[in-house]
Amino acid sequence: MRNILFRVLVLTFALLGRVLAAPAPAAFDRPLAFEPNRGQAPARFSWTARGQGYQLFVGSTGAYMTVAEPAAPSATDVSLPIPSMVAARLATPLKGRVSVIAMNLPGSHPWTEIQALEPTGGVSNYLLSEDRRDWHSDIPQYGRLRVKNVYDGVDLVFYGHGHELEYDFVLAPGGDPNQIRLAFEGAASMRVDSKSGDLMIKTKAGLEMRHLRPRVYQQIGGKKVQGAGGYQILDNGQAAFRLAAYDRRSALVVDPTVQFTTFLDGNLDDYGVAVAADAQGNSYVTGETYSTDFPDSDGAIPPRKNCPHNAGCPGYIFVIKLSPTGTVLNSTLIGGSDTDLVAGIAVTPVGVWVAGSTSSQNFGTHTQFGLGFWNGFIARLTTDLSQLEWCVTFGGFGPSNQIPQGANAIAVSQDDNSAYVTGFTASPDFPTSLYTTPTLQPEQKTLDGTMDAFVVKVGADGYLSSGYSTYLGGQGFDVGQGIAVDRYGHAYVTGVTSSYDFPLLNAKSHGYTGVVGTTAFVTEFSADGSRLVYSVLLGGTKTSETPYPMDQGLAIALDPANDAYVAGIACSSDFPVTPHAYQMTPPSDCLPTGTRYTSAFAAELSSAGELLHATYLGAVQGAAQANSVAISPSGNIYVAGFTNSGSFPGVSVTSVNPSAGFLTQFGPKLEGLKSTNFLGAAINGITIFSPPATNLTPASVLTTGYRYPPGVDTTNLQNQDAFIVKLSDTE
Repeated sequence: MRNILFRVLVLTFALLGRVLAAPAPAAFDRPLAFEPNRGQAPARFSWTARGQGYQLFVGSTGAYMTVAEPAAPSATDVSLPIPSMVAARLATPLKGRVSVIAMNLPGSHPWTEIQALEPTGGVSNYLLSEDRRDWHSDIPQYGRLRVKNVYDGVDLVFYGHGHELEYDFVLAPGGDPNQIRLAFEGAASMRVDSKSGDLMIKTKAGLEMRHLRPRVYQQIGGKKVQGAGGYQILDNGQAAFRLAAYDRRSALVVDPTVQFTTFLDGNLDDYGVAVAADAQGNSYVTGETYSTDFPDSDGAIPPRKNCPHNAGCPGYIFVIKLSPTGTVLNSTLIGGSDTDLVAGIAVTPVGVWVAGSTSSQNFGTHTQFGLGFWNGFIARLTTDLSQLEWCVTFGGFGPSNQIPQGANAIAVSQDDNSAYVTGFTASPDFPTSLYTTPTLQPEQKTLDGTMDAFVVKVGADGYLSSGYSTYLGGQGFDVGQGIAVDRYGHAYVTGVTSSYDFPLLNAKSHGYTGVVGTTAFVTEFSADGSRLVYSVLLGGTKTSETPYPMDQGLAIALDPANDAYVAGIACSSDFPVTPHAYQMTPPSDCLPTGTRYTSAFAAELSSAGELLHATYLGAVQGAAQANSVAISPSGNIYVAGFTNSGSFPGVSVTSVNPSAGFLTQFGPKLEGLKSTNFLGAAINGITIFSPPATNLTPASVLTTGYRYPPGVDTTNLQNQDAFIVKLSDTE
């Protein structure tokens, strides 16, 4: 199992950073927004704002910024034999400690008059308590906070520049800048950078906060007149501004910007996972955020999060709704008292559905199917994200030495009434028999091997008893990694299997499974989950050096004729490519040891499970992996993933560090490659938004993935920023 690269190993990132792309379409970038404290923060603070990797709290005595302390994972954090999504999150655990840097203004007036400016139109919701009376909904978001009269004639204004924090001291005509003093509690050292003039503040944990050399300007006669200024450190350890001469008859603005230069080694980031779109073109992003809590005096997050296995907790699940132009409309947190991980999202006119895995025993509202200490879940929120309508958990006890199950993907039926998820379980008591009757049995009722895939259907009421639950697998290990649903309610699942006896039916298989190798599978279920319509293997039989393949299916999508399009990893030298395929042979050898140059693959199966078209997709002396696939209304086939080769098909030769996300557009039959865009370091999901038929606007392709900001350590996964990019579908 150690040789398997599961899909969700590339789904852990910070939310909504800017895109590093060539070419570079405009990306959605979540701005810093300020919220009044309606109970979502400790009572001594009146305002709060969450940035990327830090949180700001504002109260009557000053501003407090919490940033994560860097911490190396312990052996217990990474030694658990847990697969797929759960392993990906806990392999780079998040530690529950933060540093607090308090910015006070010595000699200032109390911060009692705080004015909210520039309402964004967005709202925040905190649906985090088992008791709905403790939920906090419809909290408005603002772009600026103005603290009036911190000194005589001096106001302090907080705002964001992207997700960075800026603050201005605004001096009225005649105001004295010499009053202003800056003191930073929690700082181990403070200095002025001799080259840049920036104020550098370091915590005891080694985190560094940089206050950029301030911009100084005045508005005189309708024009912005730049001034000069910098920082100085006084004998008492406080900082002050040094300003050149200026017109004291006019207002003056002193404008520093706050940057954190090493905080991304820590753990307060947001991790974006999946994206979906509604019929109006709004997009919905889901992922995980560490915490909204203020730490104890020793820097520890309060013990609300009882993290299992000493691995730390990713905190809460977030769902953010964005307008077609990228404006944040709603931002919601959900979760229980332990670890909650999200795997996917789907949107319908009746609600927003998210699925994942949880060890919180108080997260679900329908818990009779969740037997284990770790369960899968499906939750449904209202479309405005203000209410969690229900959350059903499901799972068995499983082995005591590993996470027993997890959900990897979700799809919703075309009638909007049922959600379907797939994943993995090692539990012999997974709930396949809690609700069935003698006249309706699951296709596979018992665990058949060390680990099986599963398919769970949940009705609109949030109960498994209105759907079904079934295992899928053989004597080896089997993991479901992608799912789609047709208009008849048939679920189509793809994933990876090592079972020599994986259940096969009604169509020709391609590939080999033995006790060592792995191959992809594609399986269609009947509407009631009681039987297979077809089930096939999809892969090769060997690599250039081994008598077994190492292929995986990672994503699946359906066209209107119910042809299934599958994408994933090809690590075999004889993957079943079809005549006239775009790429007939693997561009690089995929070896079992050393540098493994996997290729991506894309394939089309008929509604009867017959292989129609298949192609490799990769580059010479480089690896590639396809994480997502989608079909546009015009018939274009989009495949997305990542590669570490700069000579990938469809782009000019370029250097990548350490990888590039690719979005490749094929025409029908996978015979011709129309284009490839490099976007960031990896692309993980694709969603197609189709305007109404009366609208002449072409369909849009929404992608989500991650990039590394310029200049950061690309070997540190904590330095990943996620992005969302919107492109037009072209003929």
